[in-house]
Amino acid sequence: MVIKALRFLAAVFTLAFVTSAAAQTSVDEAERGIVRVVVILQTSEGRMLYGSGSGFVVAPNLVVTNAHVVAPARQGAEYGVAIVPPQGDGLLPANIIRYSPLTELALLEFRGEPDLTPLTISTVEPHTGDGVVALGYPDVDYQGASGADLLRPAPPSRTSGQIASLRDQAPTGDPIPTINHQAVISSGSSGGPLLDECGRVIGVNSWHVSGADTRETRGVSTRAAQLLQFLDEAGVTPTLSDERCLSFAERIQAERTQTIDALQAQNQELEAKLQTADRLTRIAVVILIGGTLALFVAVCVLGAIVLSRKRENGNGHVAVPHQPHVQQREPEPFEAPRKRMGVMTIVGGAAIAAILIVAAGIALMRAQSEQTEQTADASDFSGAITCTLDREASSGAQGVADMSFNASGALCVNERTLYAPIDGGARFRRAIVLGEARALDVLTIDPASGEFRRERYPLDDSAFADANEAVATSSAGRGCVGDGASEAVARRNETLMRFAQGNPSQRLVWRCEKR
Repeated sequence: MVIKALRFLAAVFTLAFVTSAAAQTSVDEAERGIVRVVVILQTSEGRMLYGSGSGFVVAPNLVVTNAHVVAPARQGAEYGVAIVPPQGDGLLPANIIRYSPLTELALLEFRGEPDLTPLTISTVEPHTGDGVVALGYPDVDYQGASGADLLRPAPPSRTSGQIASLRDQAPTGDPIPTINHQAVISSGSSGGPLLDECGRVIGVNSWHVSGADTRETRGVSTRAAQLLQFLDEAGVTPTLSDERCLSFAERIQAERTQTIDALQAQNQELEAKLQTADRLTRIAVVILIGGTLALFVAVCVLGAIVLSRKRENGNGHVAVPHQPHVQQREPEPFEAPRKRMGVMTIVGGAAIAAILIVAAGIALMRAQSEQTEQTADASDFSGAITCTLDREASSGAQGVADMSFNASGALCVNERTLYAPIDGGARFRRAIVLGEARALDVLTIDPASGEFRRERYPLDDSAFADANEAVATSSAGRGCVGDGASEAVARRNETLMRFAQGNPSQRLVWRCEKR
């Protein structure tokens, strides 16, 4: 118990020191998927840089940027588009595969295979006052730089602020849902992502405006809802998240509570296993002792019979005095063998019973050992998990990438999303309603085989409204802690699964393993 207490306290104190560093990890990871987008002009004097902006990876070899960033490249064959990753060898040629000036978005496909991380897009509606982070390559960071400098890999710039307001139209007057925010951006930031504090995309930085009298400047971003519609029309399936980004204080509290609950659950589980093992061990010892005693008794009886037979053979016939008035009984020729046979049967049965009892005890001990091993193996699907997309088993997988996540408990993904057990705990499931795609996603994880399956079912207006109402009235909250959290998710899943009718419009299958 002392060792358990020390481990518990160590985990709590360790958590207090590491949470501040862990809070920024996801934004740091997002930086690896930010690129500079450049337009190159081919002239008689050679190639020259015509213009540049920012972009971010949404799927393997696919980058989103602003339409106005690559608009010059549509003027003629002498213009070309390329991206510059944050690190690597340098320029990578790209093609414009979708262009939408009405939504101020463009989709590029680049050649080459650099280690660029696709960003996760949040489906949670942003709110005024939420903290945001803007990533990109603003021109203010490159004053005095030459064109050659802008074609070299460099990490993106980062600024932060809060959401000032949400609007339904862009500064141009077009009906584009936008976010006005205080993170500083400038011309080169166009096309870069606006992130929440968890590193997930909530918008695309498209404009920066300033007040005529106040000189106050703000960034304006196209909202993620418009981006997801644009990607859906292009047939691209990005990585999505429906979890609210917790504030710094909320993350500390949630992670601390989760750690404490996990340690308590682990201690309870360990105590139950020890009690079960102790009971089985006692039963096995009793059986072994009983079997040994039975075997000892059988050997003693058998020894007594053998000694008795030897004594009879040594004494020979015993003289009996003649009594004329007493009738003598003739001995029965098979009486002694019958007695011996009965005794031998009893002894043999006792020996067989003893052997069976000993064998049962050994079998129980082996079963206990195997159960302990199986219980230990059940925890293998935890920690850092990497998943490779199985394109043969998937359908509609265009633009879908491999992915990774952290798993803990039974079964918490990325310390935010709890999956409820199905099939007697053999698999785990989470049903999610996607507001932007108007669909139901059914996510299923099989820890034994490492299969992660996502099936999408489109919803009509009526089903979409009913599904949203079911989610709103559900007692399943966000996060993985709390009394009855798993049962609440299971009830929510059961309610939503009635909307999973027919064949899914998309099926994605990943093969996952521990890193």
